[in-house]
Amino acid sequence: MRLPASPVLMLLALLLAGPPVLAEQERTPPKVETLELWHTFAVNSENERIIEESVDAFEARNPNVRVNVVRIPYMQNLQQFINASQGGEAPDLIRVSDSEVGKIGHISVEGLPLLEDLRPHITPAQRSRFEPRALQAMRYGDPLYALPVSQVCLALVYNKALFDGAGLAYPRDDWSSDEMIAAAEQLTADPVKGLAIPRMWSFWYLPFIAAFGGRMFDDDGNPTLNSAGTATAMDWFLSLYRDREIMLPGLDIEGMTTQFKLGRAAMILDGPWALNGYRDAGIDFGVALMPTLSETGKRMRPMFSYFGWAVSKQSQAKVAATRLALALSADEVQVRFAVADFTMPSSLTAWQHPDIASNETLATFRRQSGYGFQPPTTRATALLFEQLDTAMEMTWKGEMKTQEALDEANRTLIRILEQ
Repeated sequence: MRLPASPVLMLLALLLAGPPVLAEQERTPPKVETLELWHTFAVNSENERIIEESVDAFEARNPNVRVNVVRIPYMQNLQQFINASQGGEAPDLIRVSDSEVGKIGHISVEGLPLLEDLRPHITPAQRSRFEPRALQAMRYGDPLYALPVSQVCLALVYNKALFDGAGLAYPRDDWSSDEMIAAAEQLTADPVKGLAIPRMWSFWYLPFIAAFGGRMFDDDGNPTLNSAGTATAMDWFLSLYRDREIMLPGLDIEGMTTQFKLGRAAMILDGPWALNGYRDAGIDFGVALMPTLSETGKRMRPMFSYFGWAVSKQSQAKVAATRLALALSADEVQVRFAVADFTMPSSLTAWQHPDIASNETLATFRRQSGYGFQPPTTRATALLFEQLDTAMEMTWKGEMKTQEALDEANRTLIRILEQ
């Protein structure tokens, strides 16, 4: 026979049992982290749609994370980020280029950099997917400030219909500059010009510098805008406008792309970012490597650069933000961008995907990037274009001789860096 427990024993049993277990619905829900992501893709573009869908997929895999996606116009992106950081309101994740990393790498707020060093947040295996030079491009000194997801460079883009109409063979990867100019002369017939390059945008002048043996920086990263060969390259570049009838005059970037879309330019120097616009305009285009300069036997070498995802130093959710950066740089996302917009991946394994490996346009741009040059990710690189543009303008107007203009450009850049 079992005797009833005394009140004291019953109380002791309750204390030893601990607090009652809460029902499932009464448990405290896990904390939800909210991230803000800034991107610079065009409104309603395929790229914007890919980013939004990739973020949705990330949220589905990470139910405790919510992401607010914000589009910032590209030309305003960096300054808005600087302003937001100085006001303590920086986004968690931002899309940046390597030159932008160089432009803000020296800036600090309350003694801290604007961007988080991602080295402690990613494993060697995760880093090994990326091209080594892509990772290097996203370093400012030792810190790795962004995960690279795409790369760009210029190549020779041509209108196949205009070549066919003139009975000319398409540009070859082993073309010389003399062959390019000769073809441009045969293709020039009002209203069509054989070649279109934005005249006052020095990014389009850079490929000719290496072909003449010039350099923008020495081995220590110091500016050498006036190095041997740079003045000769500028004179040769401007002579295409002064001395020949093959060039569409006075173009800016938008003017060049418009004329090519209208079928009034047979060849241009452009990047993969513009190709969808040409395809939508009904242009049957091809892509070839920039030619070898006949005067020197050296190949024209465009500058290549990278875009990637950076985590703000002010982020209160750096681990989640890094996970999102890794998700947006995953192979499947890079492949989607490549197929949709000819965006060159930064992932070594993404290049092996059948949809990319079989794409001749992407393969040509990759070969071209192999002949390109990688500038240092420094403040000097971010500031050099303004000085080169000024030197080119002064030379074109005859206000200074070419070498004098480049000497002054180099002195001005060094003076700015010393401030």
